[in-house]
Amino acid sequence: MYHRNIIQKWIAQGEGPNLDFKQSITSAPKIARSIVAFANSRGGNIVVGIGDHGHIVGIDPNEEKYELDKAASKYCSPSISLEYDLYEMYGKTILITQVAESTHKPHYAIKKNGTQKIYVRVGDSCIVPNEMVNAVLQKGDLNNLHRNTQYGTLKKKLIDYLKEHQQISIAHFMQLNNCNERSAKRTLIDFMFEGFILMINESTFKLK
Repeated sequence: MYHRNIIQKWIAQGEGPNLDFKQSITSAPKIARSIVAFANSRGGNIVVGIGDHGHIVGIDPNEEKYELDKAASKYCSPSISLEYDLYEMYGKTILITQVAESTHKPHYAIKKNGTQKIYVRVGDSCIVPNEMVNAVLQKGDLNNLHRNTQYGTLKKKLIDYLKEHQQISIAHFMQLNNCNERSAKRTLIDFMFEGFILMINESTFKLK
């Protein structure tokens, strides 16, 4: 169960890499894009019952769950498991839908006509990845990542470098950290999903 201060904090900070607001679920194929994007990236919460500018509109949780479950099972491939929490605020019901980061990436969102696309979460948007990110996902390189203390040290090192040099290429990241190209791409893309760096092009990144 979430506390009120957490919900208020989410509303204050707005949408981002791990948070999406929906007033209601109007289309299972459309919300499947968000579900897939979170599963392919760092996971996140879809909060249903919050409208524009963060005002709480409330929902019928059974109706919203029905559409979300349909989206996750019928319009996501492979299907994605969701977890739910209900929260009452100002006499209105909010549905918090938890999408875990998948260990079986990539997942595809299926349109009504049967076509499929991969989506990822970058910042507050669900987007179709470029060829480089798509290739890394297809290889499974972003599955089962271990984000340990060393990972945090690497993150700090990258931030310090970018504060001084503004941008970094994959090749330079390889030299800086004595790693191969596969490892460099995996790490940089994962940091992009976390939300503190942006991709300039398929080989270069900068601080957000």
